[in-house]
Amino acid sequence: MSKIIFKSAKITRPEDNQPEQIKKIFPYISPLKQGDIVAIKIHPGEYGNTTHIRPVIVRTVVDLVIKAGGIPFVTDTTTLYRGMKLNAADLINGAAMNGFTHASMNAPFIVADGLRGNDAKEVQINGEVLESITVASAIAEADSMIVISHGKGHPGSGFGAAVKHLGMGCLDRAGKIKIHEVGRPSIDTDKCMQCGACVEICPWGAIAPPYIDHSKCCGELSCADTCPEEAIIPPPDATDKMQKRLGEAALGPIKALKGRIGYINWVYDLTPGCDCFNFSGERFVEDIGILAGHDPVAIDSATIDLINERMKTNGGSIHTVWGIDPRVHIKAAEKIGCGSREYTITDTI
Repeated sequence: MSKIIFKSAKITRPEDNQPEQIKKIFPYISPLKQGDIVAIKIHPGEYGNTTHIRPVIVRTVVDLVIKAGGIPFVTDTTTLYRGMKLNAADLINGAAMNGFTHASMNAPFIVADGLRGNDAKEVQINGEVLESITVASAIAEADSMIVISHGKGHPGSGFGAAVKHLGMGCLDRAGKIKIHEVGRPSIDTDKCMQCGACVEICPWGAIAPPYIDHSKCCGELSCADTCPEEAIIPPPDATDKMQKRLGEAALGPIKALKGRIGYINWVYDLTPGCDCFNFSGERFVEDIGILAGHDPVAIDSATIDLINERMKTNGGSIHTVWGIDPRVHIKAAEKIGCGSREYTITDTI
């Protein structure tokens, strides 16, 4: 049973601010040894998103890594959707526009999967669905890692935090396609008006309405979100299949780093959309606080339970935000050996 440290958002003293809380938590979760090159995995948010994790939180972790004798770099990976994360140059520029620079963080920002998202190491995971997964090289070659996750909703997995950071955010483009390919959609020709919105949003040239070339399609489904007629139809079981692959893929970076990973879930500004959205929606529940531990399955389970506890007064839960049960990917991660959903929670270290 994993021990999860929890620091509530309901603070009343200046000495309990978020950086000070992290300073107290860090010695308990730190996996690093003297001289380690340490990946600090974050999501800097799409430009226009204002509820992503704050640079001051990252800076606090960076300084603690340096103090402990590590060599830190802050990192993220490219994406499959069109935006400011499609390649390394745009990702670095977008991160800087959101305040994530060497000056603000005291460490370089490195795109872990290279210029076009093709730099990775294959890791055998022997899952029920995935035999192997490709982990971004800069993460796979690090000595240890701190994963700082913004706990929030997600339209594909219901909820995103530590497990999603591992099973999606630590992968290269090919790895992300392995997760998403089960979502390759079709077009309802009766609804399609051939407006071209889907063609414009797809970076892979996979769409020529009313047809989709599945040999080019990644299954990421921005096209479906963009279609004004709701004519682009994902497979009915796509969400569950994607979540199971996501959970299994989380084992990839854990194996690559021999389990030397510490986790911080920053559970503030809980919006329905993920930080990949280029806007920030209204919060669906009040701020929770900061959780930390060594087990990604346990920390996400504890985070979900705390969210559900807050939401139940209004008859809701994280499941009701998108109508998607995030425990599908949490259970898949547990089953393959990423951790355990059993935990104890304490504010005492």
